[in-house]
Amino acid sequence: MRLKMKNMVVFGSGGFSKQVIEIIEQLNLINQEYKLIGIIDDNNSLIGTEVLGYEVIGNTDFINQYSKQNEILGVIAIADGEVRKRISRKLNDVQWVNLIHPSAIVSNYTKIGEGNIICAGVVINPDFQMGNHSHINIGSTLGHDVSMLDYVTVMPGSRISGNVTLKSNSMVGTGSTIIQGLTIEENVVLSAGAVVTKNTEPNCLYVGVPAKKKL
Repeated sequence: MRLKMKNMVVFGSGGFSKQVIEIIEQLNLINQEYKLIGIIDDNNSLIGTEVLGYEVIGNTDFINQYSKQNEILGVIAIADGEVRKRISRKLNDVQWVNLIHPSAIVSNYTKIGEGNIICAGVVINPDFQMGNHSHINIGSTLGHDVSMLDYVTVMPGSRISGNVTLKSNSMVGTGSTIIQGLTIEENVVLSAGAVVTKNTEPNCLYVGVPAKKKL
């Protein structure tokens, strides 16, 4: 018996939404689970436009009202963790789902919250913990015992060693490396290619090899 597909929306119509749409399509090739009914964006001028053939159907106020009367699943395809936080806290009736690309290798020994996105080619090792509404982009690797809190963004090709902690709303730039046992504090941005060899301070930008706080 074929199961009824679940209605779903993607928040954000930028470039990352294209990757997320493709994850949904790839998952549906395996198990017809999600019916993507459209894209949500608070830029009202984009309503009626399309992303990969899927229409921008409304803004967050629209889906907030819709979800009070209808079951709706969602995921936020926006790189800025602070924006993800704002959207997720506004929408109490949306059911947030985790999207994991079929090519990702995710250990069975993990704890993953809700609303997370794990892209193609990601490798996650045992005893990994992930909070809510975080992203791990293409080809990144995460070692054993990594702890990732809420609203974290890991950009493509990053290398995160074992026993690293990524606190809320931190961003790991493309191709960055974090050596084992370190803590990346809240609201830290690591520039592309940064190599982190020491614990960071919160609310800072780190650049270079080895990574240093940019004043």
